[in-house]
Amino acid sequence: MNSNRGRLGRGLWTLGVLLALLSQTARAEGLPSTLRASLLVRILAYDRRMGTLPPPLTVVVLHLEGNEGSEQTAREFTRALEAASRGKSILGRPVRVIRIGFRDPSQLQAELSAARAAALYACEGLEAYTDRIAQVTRHLSILSFTGSRAQVAQGLAIGLSRQGDSPIILVHLSAAREEGADLDAGLLSLSQLVKPDRE
Repeated sequence: MNSNRGRLGRGLWTLGVLLALLSQTARAEGLPSTLRASLLVRILAYDRRMGTLPPPLTVVVLHLEGNEGSEQTAREFTRALEAASRGKSILGRPVRVIRIGFRDPSQLQAELSAARAAALYACEGLEAYTDRIAQVTRHLSILSFTGSRAQVAQGLAIGLSRQGDSPIILVHLSAAREEGADLDAGLLSLSQLVKPDRE
């Protein structure tokens, strides 16, 4: 247990340093996919539940099927995630990255279940379906990520975004808990908590 705490402490320091370094490279259009991917892989280690899941930890990159822009974003982010996770393990588990196209909640639930997904990243183009995606991730206990603050407020758990020229981790705490996440307090100390939309 002490060794796990030590690793988390060192990792937390590294995550803080990464956020500081990324502040020099953030741009107005948002965080580049390589930086978002690096953050996502590091953040997974701060959900203690990941250490209880059978390997590999499957991260799904979700795009809107039939939307070329969304599909292109998903291809780019999938490559970035594969590069960020190559040769690394999360709490002793290797990471597998797959891409899924969203058609409807029933199809999404079936494909996520078959993939035994541990986490999901919702790409651009899915904004209108955020509530339906969140219902599925909560039902299946899958930790959800997005690059959009609005989608975090609408019910996804973790956002990888910008504030001014600096990268920021956004956490919708009740959504994360409903997805079964057990987030380390150290991660929350580096994050900005987002309140849900009243709607």
